[in-house]
Amino acid sequence: QNSRLRLAMAPRFTWLAFVTTSVTTSGAMKCPGSPSWVHASAQVEAMADGTCQDVIEEIKARVAGNEEGSWHDPHNGGQYSLLQEDALELDIKRVTGNKRFTDKLTFTFSNFPGTKPACGIHACSESQIFSLKDFSTNYCNVRNLYCVKEDGCVPVKHNLSVSDVKVTPSRFAGTDKDACIVKNAEVEASMLQQSPAPLGATIDDTLACISSCPMDDSTLQPSPLCVLESCTTNLAKCLFSSSCRDGVMCEMKCTEPLAKTEEAVHFAGFMECMRVHCPGFPPKKSCAALHCSVEAASCAVHSKCRHTLECADKCVPEKYTAALAATDLPMPQEAVVKTSMLRQSPALLGATIDDTLACISS
Repeated sequence: QNSRLRLAMAPRFTWLAFVTTSVTTSGAMKCPGSPSWVHASAQVEAMADGTCQDVIEEIKARVAGNEEGSWHDPHNGGQYSLLQEDALELDIKRVTGNKRFTDKLTFTFSNFPGTKPACGIHACSESQIFSLKDFSTNYCNVRNLYCVKEDGCVPVKHNLSVSDVKVTPSRFAGTDKDACIVKNAEVEASMLQQSPAPLGATIDDTLACISSCPMDDSTLQPSPLCVLESCTTNLAKCLFSSSCRDGVMCEMKCTEPLAKTEEAVHFAGFMECMRVHCPGFPPKKSCAALHCSVEAASCAVHSKCRHTLECADKCVPEKYTAALAATDLPMPQEAVVKTSMLRQSPALLGATIDDTLACISS
């Protein structure tokens, strides 16, 4: 009898194991991407009892209802919108209830036909701005589009049974399903707006920490690994401070046109000199003039480098004031000699003046 029981149950366990394994192997996890070099995210692999057509219909119905006002996002009253759809893929955007943050989501689906059909769900949500600790927001972005009545959610077309198989958050991002249902979204949003310094760090400390990280010569962005390892607490504070967050985002926009160009090396070399010789925030003008005059002169003679510096100074004035002031100083003798030699021998070692100056600056 035990043998018969095992044989009878074997197909069920085999099917369950196949489905559970398949949801993590079939299809492909696709993420929407983010313009921010540091951002929170969550990847969710789930299994629904029903066809993928039913799952897709339910997700689209909630998004459409959210736009029309007939369905409410239970996580702080966010606003979903459908960006694009294919046969087994949905691209969605969500703006938080306080209109301050934007996330993008990509869903892909895998059908498992049979007497009892199932649908494998791969979903990825990524913050579109600088962020670290997301208080489970990216996970909830995904979960709230398929959660059922038993979870406290409000289905629109299909109350499907869905189970999370695997949840993979970014470092410091949350996966608390209880955080996905907020009964009083307005109170929660108000608390966030009134708590600009949850971790007690100052904006100056945050910018000083970011400035202490090496800058990539090509992208002109601080090392993400350094930022994550050294500035976590400060960055969490920056997330909730509009002046800090806006300053960092503005700074990134200033360096973006220069990134991956030949002149990027001059800006990166100047900033590296300031980081090594003039640490702290704000850096002192006397330090910049004493230790980084050659790098400042190199930046000053290249219009794109100088323009980037002027632009960034408007975003975070105290961070770049000393560097900008150093570019206005007379060119030091060392830089004059090097420039003179290069101009007299424009084909030195087969390199152009700009290439040679770039090498010296590096």
